[in-house]
Amino acid sequence: MADTQAFIIASVNVLFAVIGVFGNALAFVIVARNRRLHTVSNLFIISLALADLLVCIVAQPMYAALLFGLPHDPIYSVVRKSFSFVSLLASISSLVAVTVERYTAIASPMKYQRRANLTNVLVLLFIIWSLSIGMGIPPGFRVIVVYYAMSLVLIIYPINLYIYIIARRQARSIAKQVGHLGKSSQGKNEKENIAAKTIGSVLAVFAICWVPVIVTAFIYQYGNCRKLYFAFKWSQTLALCSSAVNPVIYCLKTQIFRKELKGICRRVFRGSSSQDKPEFI
Repeated sequence: MADTQAFIIASVNVLFAVIGVFGNALAFVIVARNRRLHTVSNLFIISLALADLLVCIVAQPMYAALLFGLPHDPIYSVVRKSFSFVSLLASISSLVAVTVERYTAIASPMKYQRRANLTNVLVLLFIIWSLSIGMGIPPGFRVIVVYYAMSLVLIIYPINLYIYIIARRQARSIAKQVGHLGKSSQGKNEKENIAAKTIGSVLAVFAICWVPVIVTAFIYQYGNCRKLYFAFKWSQTLALCSSAVNPVIYCLKTQIFRKELKGICRRVFRGSSSQDKPEFI
């Protein structure tokens, strides 16, 4: 029974790793193809997708290999956990950055126009990934990293909710106005609503997927039984699978993502169908 359950958990990890690689790679392609998506917010989304891609390419397959019966090796374990924690830190830091960016865009538009440029964003992303690598690799920081990440979620989620409330309030105010300026501003505020909803959904998924592994890990320290062991393994799987869910959120919440995805699918299917047609000489 134990071997069967381990095989099932490993298979779920492999499945979501494949889905995550495909989904996050598509996020890169979609943003690169559409100039309307070349925004400050989407640069942070791409950073988040890169962190998710690291999980799906390295950490999750390595975890699945252990469950399939790969002999335990200390170096292997260190490498797997390092990628997981670097990805965790990069993900939550990117979410913090995009939340602050959205808040500044709504609360202080003039300040946002002055500071929201490519150079500043690239410098911030460099700092985010440098700190993530510096704190995620050393084993001594890992307990601190997990609680630090969850504390940030608890802090930035109310901020994102506040952003959504402000955007909705502005949208209702503009809806009462008449004329071209009102319509243009209403479209802008609708984009702010969508951005707030997207980031809020990603934060919600992040919290739902990572809270169980923190709780079970804490309990597992004080009680080591077979049922608790498998609960811990399933909670680890849930946390890793969150990397495959984020691209789905982008497509569900953002119309441009959906359109670009449909366009890519059409080109792929058209290309495959044209190759299947017989050539007459």
